Amino acid sequence: MMQQDKRPRASHVGLREVVLDGWLDVQTGQLTDGVKIRATDTVIDVGCGDGAHINFCANQGAEVIFIDRDAARLATTEAKVKASPAHAYRAIQSDCDPIDLEDGVGDVVICTEVLEHVDDPARFVAELVRVARPGGQLVISVPDYRSEKLIGATAPPEYFQAPNHVRVFAAGQLRELLLQAGLEIESEQWMGAFWGMFLALSWLTAGHDAPLPIDNDHPIPDHWTRLWKALQEHPDGGVIRSALNQLLPRTHCIVARKPG
Repeated sequence: MMQQDKRPRASHVGLREVVLDGWLDVQTGQLTDGVKIRATDTVIDVGCGDGAHINFCANQGAEVIFIDRDAARLATTEAKVKASPAHAYRAIQSDCDPIDLEDGVGDVVICTEVLEHVDDPARFVAELVRVARPGGQLVISVPDYRSEKLIGATAPPEYFQAPNHVRVFAAGQLRELLLQAGLEIESEQWMGAFWGMFLALSWLTAGHDAPLPIDNDHPIPDHWTRLWKALQEHPDGGVIRSALNQLLPRTHCIVARKPG
């Protein structure tokens, strides 16, 4: 009888890493540290992608509004939300230029890994601020410039071309952008070192013609995935994980608040 493949999947290791970094906490209802989602909240996810964040918020019973320009991904997210205890939801297909919502709707506005795709980040952030209520929180992230440099060593040229990443945010640039938009910075987080290295190794071994190489089973990215899983399971592995997240993070995330 053939043994089942016990190879750890990068997608599973990556999801566990998100939880270890303090995201999607089902015990506390925190989307991330300092951002608690309540059933009375209205949460907007601009560029919802696969829906992981907005589905978490829906499972807290919040009203959720999720927007994406990709109809297939929007439909996938809607199917998840339909099965959740969200007390209301709206799915909107749009490029969010502008965002098709009235002013001051969201108690929490999420926009993760989107600004690197847009032509005018300042105008886009102004729209995010507009749809947040006074006093509302915004959770905004972009790929960190250090991992972009690493991934750029092996990724195809299209990785840095529209509709993909048309810009790389330099050190401090996201923070300055949000301050100029009138937001108050509450916290910053650097995370995702696992993904930066995994993507670089995957394109190295899969070749430029491969799509975004998630769960590449080549021995080189597979060894990296096994190593990171072992770090997650080691009682003191968090020390190394945290250090690598500061040195070579995949993502720079800021939690900010709209005055008022």
